[in-house]
Amino acid sequence: MAAQQRRDGVKMRPLRVLILVSSFAIEEPLGGVARFVVELSRAFDRTRVTPILGALWDYHTEADQRWLHRLRDEGFQAFVGAGWDEQAPYRSCVAALRGLWRQAPRPVDIIHSHGEFNDLAALALRRHLGAQALVRTVHNEFEWAKRPLFGRLFPNLLYPFTFDAELGVAQQVVENLDRRPLVRLRQRRATRIYNALNIERFARSDVDRVRKRQSLSLPVDATVVGTVGRLAPQKGYHVLLDAVPHVLQAAPNTVFLIIGTGRLAEPLQAQARALGIAERVFFTGPRSDVEELYAVMDCFVSSSLWEGLPTVVMESMAAGVPVVATAVGGSVELVKDGETGLLAPPGDARALAHGILRLLCEPELAGALAGRAATLVRERFSITAVARQQTDVYYELLGKSNVARLSLLI
Repeated sequence: MAAQQRRDGVKMRPLRVLILVSSFAIEEPLGGVARFVVELSRAFDRTRVTPILGALWDYHTEADQRWLHRLRDEGFQAFVGAGWDEQAPYRSCVAALRGLWRQAPRPVDIIHSHGEFNDLAALALRRHLGAQALVRTVHNEFEWAKRPLFGRLFPNLLYPFTFDAELGVAQQVVENLDRRPLVRLRQRRATRIYNALNIERFARSDVDRVRKRQSLSLPVDATVVGTVGRLAPQKGYHVLLDAVPHVLQAAPNTVFLIIGTGRLAEPLQAQARALGIAERVFFTGPRSDVEELYAVMDCFVSSSLWEGLPTVVMESMAAGVPVVATAVGGSVELVKDGETGLLAPPGDARALAHGILRLLCEPELAGALAGRAATLVRERFSITAVARQQTDVYYELLGKSNVARLSLLI
């Protein structure tokens, strides 16, 4: 057990917080949120918070099992609700809930959910686990984008009455949450707590750039424009591919590295072939060495159509890679145009190509932007600082100016 605290001679334990994510497959499509949660859990002061990690689904990948065993080896109580069935998503939801119901320890003090289905699971588990408070973190500008009816119903009519605190990872996310009529009526504003990084994982100088490029079958002498993320409509990769011919016309020695997997993999590859750029675009699929792959890039691109606070943009900044991003969501809080990177309007392939070419053709500008961006990430997006902020929310939420009452050991 974590080190015990004492107050007035009474021994006390840390808060038990069940943290819910969709999957532990950190290299897979939903990996950004899972990686943040894992890094956050590692950073908590264990004398104040005991994180318990629950994932709704196993997506039947090697990464699912590897990370589950790794978390347990690190001493976390971690478990998975059920296997994901692509052909029966709603049945998978019920199975996941049943699995969490059986495996989750009781009691917990707080349930903290990260994501749409996780929010619903938190509501269903609250009474069963004896949770005194529910917290949810919203990681995107738009919730339930695939199921807009749910997006109108749950966040607007249900969550203002059922969650005790709502957190947004970017200012735009917080403003969207605070705009809901019932939230204004109840005067319960959301709190902004940024996503964060373990900076040292990405600020690396030990990667052999040439050897890593060779391992990816990239031309050693090419200029590499890279991106990381799930291959989904939100990420705007079709716009990035439309920008590629414009870049190649001015910088023919450029190649594009797309790291990630998702349901649009085949359509995007078909688009690359149709545009005649397939030989210049490399799709890697899921990778477990993403932090090393930033070292092969000369420029990073985020072409998203909407976002929360994109972790991959922070990662590229921490790795010292200059960034072009679309002006959406939390991207504009990370990328100050002309200061820490370049911005382009979402959905505008020509503007995206123009930003990429500026970084490739103006190395002094690219270096200056990358340097300021790395400083910004170190100063504002440290995982230890965010862990402290999250902990403060938990204690303030339970009305505990000191660590009394709820944490008494019996």
